[in-house]
Amino acid sequence: MNFLRKISLPFALLYWLIIVLRNKLYDWQLLSSRSFKVPTISVGNINVGGTGKSPTVEYLIRLLKDDFKISTLSRGYGRKTSGFIEASALSSPEEIGDEPTQFKQKFNEINVVVDENRTRAMEKLENDYDAVILDDAFQHRKVKVGLQILLFDYNKVFNKDWMLPFGNLREPISGLNRANIILITKTPKIFSPMERRRVESHLPNSLNIPVVFSYLSYGDFQPLYQTFESRSFSQCDKKTQVVLVTGIADATLLINYLEFHKLKIVKHFNYPDHYNYQVNDMDKWSEEFNTLQGENKIIITTEKDAMRLLHPKFENKLKELPMYYLPIESDIHEKDKEWFDNKVKDYVRTSKKHNGVH
Repeated sequence: MNFLRKISLPFALLYWLIIVLRNKLYDWQLLSSRSFKVPTISVGNINVGGTGKSPTVEYLIRLLKDDFKISTLSRGYGRKTSGFIEASALSSPEEIGDEPTQFKQKFNEINVVVDENRTRAMEKLENDYDAVILDDAFQHRKVKVGLQILLFDYNKVFNKDWMLPFGNLREPISGLNRANIILITKTPKIFSPMERRRVESHLPNSLNIPVVFSYLSYGDFQPLYQTFESRSFSQCDKKTQVVLVTGIADATLLINYLEFHKLKIVKHFNYPDHYNYQVNDMDKWSEEFNTLQGENKIIITTEKDAMRLLHPKFENKLKELPMYYLPIESDIHEKDKEWFDNKVKDYVRTSKKHNGVH
């Protein structure tokens, strides 16, 4: 335990007290939560970052978009604007944030909104949409959510953690009692019943909230710019040299995936989550790439980072670099998939607004 963690413990205890009191005031209805007639689905977590919220939101979008008129609502973390903004196909991360930009780029047919005041945004959305998916809203209790989906990272679910700033918990683990569904993310694709039971037994789930499990799948390499053609893993081997660039909360899963496919990561530029890239960063990547011997080499980044790197101000620096990103999707394990999909669709379909409509 280092010195900084030691001195942060009193602040963590104070933060714990404040959060517990705040939640009790909402539970006792001394602080008010506002309901809206449009169905609301929240995707959130208790731990800070890296649980797979964005791929889960995208899963819900794919599940609902063909049958319902939907909107996503995010705070727009990291954007340089404020207030209510409805995204367009030309919106950038600087305007609306990383994740909303990704949602709009991948699903242009849906509505994507950012607003730090989610109650204000809901007032504008509730009459025009069949459902609103709230990204990272588990702790946002001013809006009363109809379906709370709480995420836990499988790779960290057995770790003991503490409240911020001593640890990484936004609130005590007992907060999971507010969830309608607990979703364990980032599990292996092959997942045994014994391991499922081990995870479930570890959760303090006294209310027997349904627990479902999901996993992530990566697609083939996609070029950042069309100067280069897309590549598959079959075109790479253990001699392929990789310069890896990430600005996400936890790159472990991606690193493990590349190493599983025998790619050789010779340099990892590991930036903080939502990092604001600069032109001189690209000079470092290019210099590192050019020092590698041979032609079998590639620069890889994440899909989320690609949203920031596609800014026009970087084009001259990056369009000649063989830089690729890996599209990522979340899917529910077969044992849980039918139940989960029906639960979400039935909630939207049978809500008050949709009685007699669908």
